[in-house]
Amino acid sequence: MATVLILLISLMMAASSIHPARADAAPDNQFVAVSPAVLADTRNGTGGVGSAKVPGKGQVTFQVAGQAEIPASGVSAVVLNITAIGAEQAGWFTVHPSDAPTTVSTLTFYPGENVTGEDFTRLTSTGMVSVVNNSDSPVHIVVAVRGYFLSAADIQAGNEYYPVGAEYVYDTRPGHVTGSPVHDATAIPADSSVTIDVAGQGSVPAAGATAVALNVVAWSQGQQGWLSLHPSDQPGNNVATVDYVPDETNSSFTVAQLTPSGKLILDNRGSGTVHVALTLRGFFEATAEEDGAGYVTVPSKVIVETITGAGVPDGSTQALAPGTSVTFDVTQGIDLGDKTVASAALTIQARRPTDKGWLTVYPAEDGDSDISSVNYDQAESTTGFDLVIPDSQGHVTITNRGPGTTHIQVSLRGYFIDPPMPVEYDNPPELPITETIPEEDEAATVGAPGRKFNAKARLGFDRLTLPGLFEGKVWWHGRAPYEIYINAEVSDNRKDGRCIGALVRMDGKVYSNWKYWVACGSQKPPRKLKGWFPRTANRIDFKACQVNPKTRRYAWCTTEWK
Repeated sequence: MATVLILLISLMMAASSIHPARADAAPDNQFVAVSPAVLADTRNGTGGVGSAKVPGKGQVTFQVAGQAEIPASGVSAVVLNITAIGAEQAGWFTVHPSDAPTTVSTLTFYPGENVTGEDFTRLTSTGMVSVVNNSDSPVHIVVAVRGYFLSAADIQAGNEYYPVGAEYVYDTRPGHVTGSPVHDATAIPADSSVTIDVAGQGSVPAAGATAVALNVVAWSQGQQGWLSLHPSDQPGNNVATVDYVPDETNSSFTVAQLTPSGKLILDNRGSGTVHVALTLRGFFEATAEEDGAGYVTVPSKVIVETITGAGVPDGSTQALAPGTSVTFDVTQGIDLGDKTVASAALTIQARRPTDKGWLTVYPAEDGDSDISSVNYDQAESTTGFDLVIPDSQGHVTITNRGPGTTHIQVSLRGYFIDPPMPVEYDNPPELPITETIPEEDEAATVGAPGRKFNAKARLGFDRLTLPGLFEGKVWWHGRAPYEIYINAEVSDNRKDGRCIGALVRMDGKVYSNWKYWVACGSQKPPRKLKGWFPRTANRIDFKACQVNPKTRRYAWCTTEWK
């Protein structure tokens, strides 16, 4: 397999030895999707939990390992659907390994409403899970499994995760119609279904994906009901993906199994019409290429809580006002070494909202995605789950997109680790500067056979272009404050399945967007990189990284900014 030396460009100093950051062997927690199966149901006693509502402050404990299609051993976590049915008072569930209680909420519920949510629940040696009813009144509990993560060493047994930036897969709303097959802005009728093309749509590969991570939203419904998802070549099931109620927007995360058909059927199990929107977070694929992300489980822990100020950068205890955000480090307290987090499994709760609204959750460097993660109703605390890509610094931003205020709580359930990338040299020799830099300019170029990343910085407005596989213009004017403009094309003629990407940092903060600053071998035409960076910075740095071509996530970079 061809391997590629990572590249570095600096506006401030000449080239020096490059020592690529390397990860150890990828975690062996791969995913296996299964046909949804109920593990516990207090309405009929499935799972040995009894056939009566769970009393207030009560709990049910049931066997998970060895049930349905789940192996009896070697499982680190399970993907569970949890549903509250027939609640008599408001309350919330905690879901945890039977021998490791937690106080972190997994699902919130209200009287007269059925509510479904998803969770990546850690398993311990007991192989059992407990669900605690933290309300003062009885409620039915239904738990179903959608997949599990292997902790065994056989990496060929499971599937790795490929996170992508949130994108729409299917949408029926007027003015937002998206998806295949082509359809009108028509709500899904009562007791009917739609078939949705998933394979080959957006970032999902045309073949090979075994499951997709989705956020499913129900809009504009006039009656109560629920939605379910299943592969088009399998029969429907009675496992809810989203429960919806009138006059609310309801959403839930789900991992949906994909079969070779590449299609999903969405069933509307309600007595009225409903609009739906499905947004993609990533996909799972077999481990043959070993370039996807493996999952790491952690005991649930709160990392941000605005009510107490915990994890909030300035310690503020203020609720998020309309349009305001909080940014935090999802890697805090995690000893990653030289590994990088590809995606974080987060439980996100909107608490004490004063109006209807929704939260967006996205990599801090990218800007608001305008795609909801959690939808909430007035005066109803709402808990959701999402897989969120952190930015190059490990940071995630949550923005309140409602007209009222809301507090938030975020807890970490686990995370996916980017795989190691092949490195040709651990201690490469110094690489030559390939262009003569005039005295008044400061720039450096380094390269490797078949790849170059050149740029030029010059005082004033003169645009200078350097030859090479990277043809670009970079300049700033005046002293700080000043502006930087980049207008370049980058090409990569090494067809080794890897890509290169650039990061721009100014006084310690990264501004470039990794999703667009990437080029891959044989990509035609060359990728254009353009952008203005008006900043009051005293130092500007670049570094180049090798990039996973499927997700365009930086897998490893130079160890130091230069």
